[in-house]
Amino acid sequence: MPTPAQLDSLWDFSLALYAQPDIADTCLRLQDEQGINVNLLLWCVWLECKGLALDDAHLHEAQRRTRGWDHHYVVPLRHLRKRMKAEFGIQNEVIEGVRKHIKQAELAAEQQLQMQLQDLTQQWLQQPNGLKPMAIGNTQFEGRNLRRYLDDAGVKRGAIDSLVQCLTGVLRSI
Repeated sequence: MPTPAQLDSLWDFSLALYAQPDIADTCLRLQDEQGINVNLLLWCVWLECKGLALDDAHLHEAQRRTRGWDHHYVVPLRHLRKRMKAEFGIQNEVIEGVRKHIKQAELAAEQQLQMQLQDLTQQWLQQPNGLKPMAIGNTQFEGRNLRRYLDDAGVKRGAIDSLVQCLTGVLRSI
C-alpha cells in the first residue's frame, strides 16, 4: 500500500492521512474550535510532501478561490448534518439515513474543493511565478506550509506545534 506522500491525488492523500491515528480528531478540533478549513490544512501538508513551498500570495489566492465553495456548500451541509444529529440523535433510522446522505453530499463537496485546489496547484506549477520547490535536501516533513496557513489563521503556536509533531510522527511511520 502506498504511503500518503506517494499518492498523487490530493483526495487520496487526504483519505490516507486522515485515517491515521489522531489526525481526524486533531483536524476536527481545529475546524470546530478555530474555524480552520481542514481541506486547506491537508492541501498544505500534501504540497510539502510533494516538495512544494507555499508562499503567502499563493496561500491567499487558494483561500480566495475556495472560500465561496466552502461557504456556500461544504459548511451548510456540515451544519445541517450536525444540527440533525443534535436535534434527533441517531436513534431514528429514517432520520439517520437522511443524515448519512447529507454526510455523503458533504464529502462530495469537500472532494470537489480538493479537486479545485489540486487543479490550482497544477496551474501554478506551469507558471514561471508559480510554486517553488522546497530547499534541496529537505526530505523530512517540517510543516512549513502548514505553519504558514495556521499562523495566518491565528492558531496558537502550541496547537500548531502539536499538529506538526503529530503529522511528523504519522508521516514518518507510514
